[in-house]
Formats: sequence, C-alpha cells, structure tokens
Amino acid sequence: MTKPPLRPALLLLGSGLRDLRTARGLGLRALARKLGLAAADLSAWELGTRRPPAEAAAYILGSLQAKPAEYRQLMHLHRQSDQPAYVEDVSLPSLAERYAVRGWEWAPHEVPDIPPSAPPGILLVSETAWRAAGELTRPAHVTVHVVPDAAGTSHAFRILELASGTITVILDHEHARIHLGDSPTIARYRATFTRLHRKALDRAREAAATPTR
Repeated sequence: MTKPPLRPALLLLGSGLRDLRTARGLGLRALARKLGLAAADLSAWELGTRRPPAEAAAYILGSLQAKPAEYRQLMHLHRQSDQPAYVEDVSLPSLAERYAVRGWEWAPHEVPDIPPSAPPGILLVSETAWRAAGELTRPAHVTVHVVPDAAGTSHAFRILELASGTITVILDHEHARIHLGDSPTIARYRATFTRLHRKALDRAREAAATPTR
C-alpha cells in the first residue's frame, strides 16, 4: 500500500504540539491520560503522520495553555494541514525555519540577513545584489556563492529540509510566506537551484584561474 505523502504544515503542527507538551514537562502518555486520549493517536499527531480533528487540536492547545499567538499559528496550520501547500503570515515567526535542519536560498535582489539560528546550508546571491551590499561578513554555518547576473531567475526562493526529511519551498511576499510541498514543484526548484549553484561554481573557478595584475 502506498504511503500518503507527508504534508509540511501537518509536520509543523505536530512539532508545535510536541514542543508545547515538553515545555510543560509532560510525557506523551501522561498528557494523553490527562486528556482522555489514546497515546497512539497523540503520538501520530505529534509525528505528523495523521491529522488530528480540529476539536482535538484546539483541546490540546487549550490544555497546554498555548499563548494566543501560538494558538492562532498552530490552528492556522491545522486548517491547511491536509494540503501540499500553505500560506503563513509574515508577522509570525516561521516554524519551518525553526525546525529546519538544512536550507538552500536564492537571493537575486538583495543579500538577506542570516541569523545564527538559521539552518546550515547554501546561499546563492546575484552579482548585482552582492555588489550593492558592500563588504559583508559571511556566516560560518552558511556557504555563500555569487551567481553571474545573466544566469539568474527573477524571483527569490528558499528550500528547507525538515528533520523528517520533508522538503518545503518558500516564496516570500509582502504579507505572507507561501510554502509549496508537492513533489513536482520541489523537484523543479531543486533543479533550478542546482543550475544556479553550478553557474556560481563555474564563476568562482574562472575567477581563480584569472591572473591578477
């Protein structure tokens, strides 16, 4: 039997539920017993392998005394957790970034800030963006490569890998982050990143082979 695809929003919802539980010092079985739930159900919901009913998710969040912003964010994820894509409010911290173990980013317009909490990975920057940024300190946990302007694609994107192995593509807009999780879309973005990365490495090799005067 074919396993159903894991949904990024569902995985993030499960991670959020688990973090709230552990922050309260409760074991999984202890919380399940307290709420009258089956431990196997609660485990599947935290792992993101099954979608909890909306009433169960709200009940757990209320019992764990989730803050209003946490409650809104996790219930917002729940409403989209049966879809391969979801939309996230930029005013809230990105749960995908919190739980990511690896990342790849293409920044054609400006060099983004890389916080120490960002997952390790590769950042590709266009020549124009790199020149405009001036002298920058390259973060130790992220490798930065400069892509020739002619090789680029116009819109920026990030690819994040969660601990579960699930990949999500993030497109940033003014008021929202759009997370894309379907396999064909992810494959296209990964192929685009690979092509841009190859161009950046070719540029670096050419620069190293050019004698300085």
